[in-house]
Amino acid sequence: MIEYPDLLEEINKIDPTQPICLAIDGVAGSGKTILASKLCDDLKNCQVVHMDDLYEGWNDPISQRLTTRVIRELLAPFSEQISVRYQKFNWALNKFDKFINLGVPNRLILEGVGAGQREFRKYFSKIVWVEYDPQQGFDRVIARDGQGIKEEMKNFLIDQNKHFNAELTKNAADYIISGAP
Repeated sequence: MIEYPDLLEEINKIDPTQPICLAIDGVAGSGKTILASKLCDDLKNCQVVHMDDLYEGWNDPISQRLTTRVIRELLAPFSEQISVRYQKFNWALNKFDKFINLGVPNRLILEGVGAGQREFRKYFSKIVWVEYDPQQGFDRVIARDGQGIKEEMKNFLIDQNKHFNAELTKNAADYIISGAP
């Protein structure tokens, strides 16, 4: 298990003249967004993209459509160092609506459940797994987002578990860090 200062030091050892793409993955509610934000604050010319903005709603969120779209809109353009532009999902309207333009960042962090999946891995400089108890993560999500999503989150956890069992993301991680307290 790595501590944050050591993780930051390791990332800073990556050749800064090359684009750096990081994945931060782990169970829902583990603190991936907090970690991504902190890393981005400590790195230069960095952008964070949240998987929550890329899922196509609650129905089959970690799908092949998601994988194809993330590669096409984010990872492939970033790796080619061309402008990154993706469409963000609007949860209130239950559809994709506005486009987000990131330009050509030198460092990109993709965070969220499914960020470290197998088809994405060739695009990443490093993968970070945030270790956290899944039940505590679930409780954190409900406390943060409200009781109104409890049933959807129960189904999401089933999808999440199937995904992690198939993808073995934790085993592929370069670093494992303890999740939110």
